[in-house]
Amino acid sequence: MKFTLNGQPMEFDGDPDLPLMNYLREQAGILSPKDGCAPQAACGCCAVQLNDKAVLSCVTKMSRVADSNVVTTEGLGEYRQDVFANAFVACGGVQCGFCIPGIVMQSNALINSNPEPSRDDIEKALTPHLCRCTGYKKIVDSVVMAADAIRKEETIEPPKSDGKVGSRQPKYHARDLVLGQHKYVDDIR
Repeated sequence: MKFTLNGQPMEFDGDPDLPLMNYLREQAGILSPKDGCAPQAACGCCAVQLNDKAVLSCVTKMSRVADSNVVTTEGLGEYRQDVFANAFVACGGVQCGFCIPGIVMQSNALINSNPEPSRDDIEKALTPHLCRCTGYKKIVDSVVMAADAIRKEETIEPPKSDGKVGSRQPKYHARDLVLGQHKYVDDIR
């Protein structure tokens, strides 16, 4: 079967029942979709876009990918990567970061279909996602900020720090955490 992955034409002739997440992580070397619960589809960490809609890749079979367009955080393009990364850093929406790449992909799909989502729209879209660190308010704040910037075609500047005790500091490696580039144990190859 043929499909597009992050803008690149791909061919797959393996098991049509193979989960998309397994293909992405084990064959394509794309590690941003995280395996938090496979095959339960209960955490949202593996969300990617399939034909502009967010899907949970741990339960999406490769047979469904034929003649489709698959996008992960790696394929968002530099502008959207910057907007999402800087919004999550500015709002404190990233902690451990394991769930955030899936949340970013779900949010990107939402913003593509609804450029001005309300907080309720965002909360509803994020229903399939579990985050054990942040309590969701800062995640929703981050998506609101990203949606606003994308709608206005503006950038979000990375937060600055004076490095002084008592002042807010950007999270260490936050961009990598947001975009799924931080290595967790299952990502080490």
